[in-house]
Order: sequence, then structure tokens, then C-alpha cells
Amino acid sequence: MRLRMLSPLLLALCLVAACSDTTKSGTMDMTPAPTCGSVGQACCTGNSCTGGACVGGFCQSCGGPGQACCPGRACDSNDVCTGNGQGICTHCGNTGEACCVGNGCGGAVVGTNPGCCVNNLCSAGGSTCPNVGGTCAGGSCGTCGGAGQPCCTATIGGNPVSFCTANGVACSGGQCAACGGPGQPCCANSTCTSAGLACGGSNICQQCGGAGQPCCAGNTCSDSATACGNGLCRACGGPGQPCCAGSTCGSGGCCDPGSNNCIATGSTCSTGAACTAGTCPVCGGAGQACCPGNTCGGGGCCVGGSCVASGQNIPNMTGSICSNAASVACGGTGMTCCQNATCAATGSCCNSGTCIAMGTSCGGALGSCTASSCGVAPNACGGTGQNCCQNAAGTRFCTAAGDVCTGGKCAACGGPGQPCCEGNSCGSGGCCDTNSRTCVGNGTACKTGQGQCVDGGCQSGACGKLGEACCGGGVECTAPFSTCNNNQCVPCGGQGQRCCPSNSGNDFCGTPFTCNKNNSRCG
Repeated sequence: MRLRMLSPLLLALCLVAACSDTTKSGTMDMTPAPTCGSVGQACCTGNSCTGGACVGGFCQSCGGPGQACCPGRACDSNDVCTGNGQGICTHCGNTGEACCVGNGCGGAVVGTNPGCCVNNLCSAGGSTCPNVGGTCAGGSCGTCGGAGQPCCTATIGGNPVSFCTANGVACSGGQCAACGGPGQPCCANSTCTSAGLACGGSNICQQCGGAGQPCCAGNTCSDSATACGNGLCRACGGPGQPCCAGSTCGSGGCCDPGSNNCIATGSTCSTGAACTAGTCPVCGGAGQACCPGNTCGGGGCCVGGSCVASGQNIPNMTGSICSNAASVACGGTGMTCCQNATCAATGSCCNSGTCIAMGTSCGGALGSCTASSCGVAPNACGGTGQNCCQNAAGTRFCTAAGDVCTGGKCAACGGPGQPCCEGNSCGSGGCCDTNSRTCVGNGTACKTGQGQCVDGGCQSGACGKLGEACCGGGVECTAPFSTCNNNQCVPCGGQGQRCCPSNSGNDFCGTPFTCNKNNSRCG
């Protein structure tokens, strides 16, 4: 009897011993699965990841040093997003490098004197602050820029700009106040310095990632039933809702590549075609065939069976531009500028999208139009080789025909080796390298091993065009009026479409649309 009573206990002990001896038997592993560190999971202690980079509190396959930036141009804490388009993450904070999030210049130290963030570049402690004057000490440029001090001011493109130079402060009401923490104002470029926070309404840092909360850095959400849509973590998968992970939608719907929202079967995609069998057929973008009914997406114009984007010149019709699905006259005094800031009259200026005659005021402190420039030397702007002009809204622009604003200067665009023109455009079938914002000539080699440029696409035309995969190495989308979304090249610059990347730092929309900075959409 005793043996019978003990046998169940002995059996249980034997089972426990067998289960725990995983190294010997190899039959069962009771070790709990890791809950952090892998791509898609939360970062582990110390913001560490076993796979990917820690961005916004989550391990992601982007955002590490030398990698493409995560959505929203987010990187890990030691890097900052540089370049145009999606951008590349590069080291920040040392003297001469870009400032880290929150004006961070911790690496720019002389003795115990931290550096100063001036015009988004780190100046060494003890040096003279460029454009501001004063000696950098403790993050302050003498009498401005430090915590509790007045904001520094400088004139850029004829307009005053206010900013702070110390780590962890931002300009608020003319004073430099603490930023980036819970309930504090957002730091420069709408950033927060603590994990789990994002810049929300009223420019205040708040909790992110949960249902109804702002999306965390990299457009991530912690609730698996939600996805990032218009800056908030929302229910996903249904018509009008954000696409769920993997660009999926329920009930046979389509993930519209232009909006990243789900649409129902039979509804019209941003490509201009109808959602069919869970897929948005490709038509209606710049250079593509017109969709049924001779229609084009985003307010484009159907010309000879092919689509012209809103903001592109009408082929073989001098002085005509596509503007919201209509061909309109351009280039004359008082008219919309033709593509690439072109106006017909000699010496006239394309002033914020409108052609003005010589002698006409460019507005604000910019002076008058003089020989395709605003103002007179040495303060003229907008002409080839001159500083870009900047209007009261902070938009940088060039006034001379065929020029684009790049690196703060106006330069001819569109040819091989030249900057890409607005709308991601290069002439004669060239390819726009999104990372360097430089045109690659048709038939020549694309950068970072992306093969040959053929008729606007790298890899002999197999990547970078509308409907194709984004090219690697940061080259991304290379065709006119295209941008990268979920590793697919989608239309940009038209009504309801994403804003196109731009050399000037201002996202671009084709005539007559403007970019809504709140959602990066044209309207």
C-alpha cells in the first residue's frame, strides 16, 4: 500500500527532473521566450536590442548607424537622420556633427564645457558661436541660448529665426525652457528625449504607442490591434483605417499605397484604379498610362494616353502646366510659374510660385525683383549661386528659372550630377538619387551598387519607378513625382498624396497644392 501511495509522487519527481534536464535530453526547453530585444519587440534594459536598433522604445530594422532612417526620420539615440527623403542615420553630437535629439552636443566638450547647437550643427565649447556671436560656454552662446536665457536670433534668407543652443531646451515665448520630458514642450524638430514619449497636440511631449495615443518614434504602436495613422495609434484593417502590420487589410480590402489606409473592394485607389482582389492596380501616376475614363491620380492630366502630374509642364505645349487635372497657362506675369520656377519674361522672378515682373516687390524684407533675383547684392537671394530666399512662412525657394534650393544655395537642377529638381525630377530619363538628391544620367551607374539608370529607374529600370520596389542603399525612388512608402514607390505631390521630398528641406507639392505639415499630405 505504501508503495502504491508513493508511486504518483515518485512519478511527478521523475517528470520534473526530466523536464529540467534540457541539456542532457534535448527533448524539451522550458526557458521562457524572450520578451524584449528582437525586431518588433520592446527594447531591453539599457535600450539594447539583440536584433535591429532601439528607436522609440522598440527594436526596429532601421534607424541604426548607416541604416535608413525609420518612418518620421527617426534614429537611435546616438544617431540623427541626415540626407533627404527617408534619409540615413549618422553619428551626432561631436564638434562639426549634426546635433542629436534635443540639441544634444554632449560629445563637443572642451574640458567640462559642453558644446552649442547652432543651426543644427555642434560647435565646441570655448569657440565662437557662428551666426550668433558670443563664446559657447555650458551650451549657451554668452547671453542667449542657455536654459532660462532669451532665445538666440539670426537672419536666414531675409527672415529672423529664433532658437536655443543648449541641450534639452527649446525656444518658448522668447525664452529657452526645458523640453523633451513628460508634459514639457517638444524639443526642436518636434522631438522628445525620453523613451515612450512623442510630440503630441499643443507641441507637448506625451505618452505614446497605446490606442488613441500619438505614435512613437518610427511610427510604432505598442498595441497590436492598432497601427499608426495620421500621427495616432488607431484601430487598423477596416475601410478608412490604417493598414495593419505587413500592409494588410481585412475582408479582401486593399492597402492603398498612397495613403497607407485600407479601402474596400471596388473603391478607387490613389493609383486611380479600383481595388481588386486585395490589390491596387498601377495606373494614373506621372508617366504611367491613364486609368479608365482617361483619369489620373492626384489631380494629374491625361495627355495622349499618359499621365502628367499636377505641377508638370504639358508636353509639346509651351506655356502650359497641369494644375489639378486641367491644363492652364503659366509663365506670364501674375501667372503660376511653369515647372522648375520658369517665367517667360527676361529678368522676371518666380516668387513663391507666382511670376512677378522686374521691379515688383518680392515681399517682406526680400526687396524687389532684379534680374531674376530678389534684392540687390550683397543681400540678393534666389538667383543662381545666391542664397535661397525664405518667405514669412519659412519656405525656402529660388526665383531664377531652372534652379532649385539645395544646401541653402540656388543651383541649376535636373542634369547629370546636378541636384534633382522639385518633384524628384531629373531630365532626359535620368534618375533622382533620393539620399544625395542628385541626378544620375540615363544609361549611367546609380550609386551604392544599384545598377544602371534606365528611363528613370535604377537596376536597369527594375527599381525606383512607380509601382516598383524602392531601390536599396538609400537611393529609394528615382522617378519623377515618386516617394518610398512601405518599400514601394508611390505617387507624391498630388491632391491627397504624400508630399514629395525636396532639397530645400521643405516638402514639395505640385501646383496648385501645398504640403500640410501635420500629415505630410498635399492639398
